[in-house]
Amino acid sequence: PSESPIEKSVLINGQPFRVVGVISRQGTFLGLFSLDSIVVMPLPAFQKYFSAKSDSDVLVKVKDKTRLAEARDELTGVMRRVRGLPPEKKDDFSINEQQALKSTLDPIKNSIAIAGLFITGLSLFVGAIGIMNITFVSVKERTREIGTRKALGARRRTILLQFLIESTSLCLLGGFIGLGVAYLMCTGIGQAFPSFPIQFSLGLVLVSMAVSILTGLFSGFAPAWSASRLDPVAALRYE
Repeated sequence: PSESPIEKSVLINGQPFRVVGVISRQGTFLGLFSLDSIVVMPLPAFQKYFSAKSDSDVLVKVKDKTRLAEARDELTGVMRRVRGLPPEKKDDFSINEQQALKSTLDPIKNSIAIAGLFITGLSLFVGAIGIMNITFVSVKERTREIGTRKALGARRRTILLQFLIESTSLCLLGGFIGLGVAYLMCTGIGQAFPSFPIQFSLGLVLVSMAVSILTGLFSGFAPAWSASRLDPVAALRYE
């Protein structure tokens, strides 16, 4: 396995072929088939040693994208000649353009994106409710502390800001943990499927942190406002 196969012969369907190059590792496609188990050979050699009418796929790259229609017509003529089809016979092959495949996959991609946004929004809402409940419990358990601070001159905005910072810190901690897990998952997917690398951009990190901060402010405002409005006398009597 560690020995280079360059300039050596391999047997393909009983025919010897000389190895002139090795394609870099591509991995598997969605775990269905390996992109590394392919052989690239000249078209004349394929036509000579393999049946041109057997099921096969040919990938064609057009240099000038503005001439796709012309390239399609030319490719149709080439395929008909290769397969020996007379003028009166219909094509027994199909030509699929990347744009056609894209238009087919786009609705699926959009549906997945909408479902992902819904799940993300639901998760944020549930998380915000959880942070709000935790902050309310914290306010209740620290009622005497809040009363003491207000009796010593602490202002309402100081109490409000304190609990907002606490709730935001909890959300930021959760955001950092989520980013760490996402980074590990993206790295694992990138290693498993080298043909489909997933980029972990700085913009995505900043947006995630901004969402975490906003979630913390939203979920912590109600309990923080309640804490800032406590009567210091009643708070000091609280058991």
